[in-house]
Amino acid sequence: MQARAVVLKRDESGHRICELRESFECPPLDELSIAVKIKACGLSLPDYKILEEFKLISKKEHPFGREISGVVTNVGSAVTRVSIGDEVAGLLPLDSASAGCATFCVMSQFDVVRKPEKIDHIDAAGCIGDVVRAYTALHYQARVCGGETVLIFNGASASGVMAIQLAHIWGVKVLATASSEEEVIYLESLQPSIANVIDLRKTKKSLVDICMDETGGLGVDCVIDNGVVRQDDEVKEQGDVSSLSSKNPLPSKHDVICCLAVAGRWITSLQDLQLDPPDSQMLYLKGASVSFLFEHSWVLSRGQQGRYLHILSDIMEKLSNSIIRPVIHHTVSLEDVCDTIQTQLSQHKVGKVVVRM
Repeated sequence: MQARAVVLKRDESGHRICELRESFECPPLDELSIAVKIKACGLSLPDYKILEEFKLISKKEHPFGREISGVVTNVGSAVTRVSIGDEVAGLLPLDSASAGCATFCVMSQFDVVRKPEKIDHIDAAGCIGDVVRAYTALHYQARVCGGETVLIFNGASASGVMAIQLAHIWGVKVLATASSEEEVIYLESLQPSIANVIDLRKTKKSLVDICMDETGGLGVDCVIDNGVVRQDDEVKEQGDVSSLSSKNPLPSKHDVICCLAVAGRWITSLQDLQLDPPDSQMLYLKGASVSFLFEHSWVLSRGQQGRYLHILSDIMEKLSNSIIRPVIHHTVSLEDVCDTIQTQLSQHKVGKVVVRM
């Protein structure tokens, strides 16, 4: 099966570029696979370091796009979970030979879930990947409970908004950071309201002091970061949020640990995190823990397949009942994807950009 698809590759100088291929060859349909006519695909920048680690990207082309929604057009002989004509949503694994940002793809029946008719394809594709990430962080790693407090960095990002919504559903008090006027306005408009929107550009108090004030001096039970400053000497004054706001809105490792309560959980997306002995000692004295957030592990290993399918089903149920609401910033056509990736996506701060097929 051939499809129009967006692929990533390296040019002659070694720079990564994307290209719209008019005749991309999809992998063959096996007995457990399904063919999906894609109606929408959420845009997220790939983690090139992970792709290189798994030897999934080289000078040869690599399919782009993971978060899809569409209609099943063909099924393998052993497929039982879906039928031809079903509307589905799901995530393509990192090692998939199919592109999500394409007209058609071939994927496993275990990577999709049926999409209720009342949910638009744009909404399904625009939030499924980010909710899986938020679900993994809050439920399976942080194991948050009602009455706890969570600090979410870059709260207006696509994954941040989904984490905020899930936290509110589970009765958790939310603190969120922002680093632009657009982010602040959006976060302050959310209902239920966020306990404190921390504007990293303007606040005079340290991040640690803000968290302590909000929790009566106890600290937050969970921190979900979006990376941390690798060298603390980049920060003019330890804990001074204003020193981070102009160039790098990321916290230092020391600040994150200081914000944590006893038995707090730090969920980090920094894959090469290194802790100095004093930071490790502080975590030890608090009985705190560090978890690494890599939501793609669900589909790279099939050991937790049941839990993963539960997440996908729960996402569709919450979407169908308007318990969670996707935040779609705007949509683009397949022809405009390459330009969007190269010029807009890295600077995009609020909500999700979705490809409409």
